[in-house]
Amino acid sequence: MNKVEMRAAMKRCLRGIGAADLVERSAAIAQRLALTEAWDRADSVLCFLSMPHELDTAAVISGARAGGRTVAVPRIEENDIRFVVMPPEAGALPRDAWGIPEPDPAWLPLDLARAARVLVAVPGLAFDRQGYRLGRGKGYYDRFLSAARRTAKSITALGVCLSEQLVDAVPHGERDQRLDGAVTEKETILFTA
Repeated sequence: MNKVEMRAAMKRCLRGIGAADLVERSAAIAQRLALTEAWDRADSVLCFLSMPHELDTAAVISGARAGGRTVAVPRIEENDIRFVVMPPEAGALPRDAWGIPEPDPAWLPLDLARAARVLVAVPGLAFDRQGYRLGRGKGYYDRFLSAARRTAKSITALGVCLSEQLVDAVPHGERDQRLDGAVTEKETILFTA
């Protein structure tokens, strides 16, 4: 299966998961993520804002805040994403044309060079046990992770996904960034180099 076929199959799969089931399983993923060593070490958590038919990251964000961690969320700027610090008082955000919540343009960018230990909760459509992920095709996270790994003092990238999104093999190329692990509602997988 190529990337286009796998994206289409995973989107169909995600659309078939009921809203209540998605909320329950998202909470289980947040709990499992909070049990990882990367979570314990992190002083900053970079977390995506959920789009329709995607696991809900609200519990990840509230758990990070409750633990006193800085929370940063992605904002699309031209062809890249930049993580901006989400203030504790941030409420519901307006959504863009794809249904993705949009951070306030006034929120300040996270300075990765100053952040001591960063955990990135990485979205995707499919993940495999070798550390590869299939995104939505724009390359935002691959470009971000490539640059962040050169800048940040300590960064751990964990895919967060539903168990159905874990597949045998994800098609990948030389620009695709390997993750350090993945967390589903059923298991935590750490990848070795």
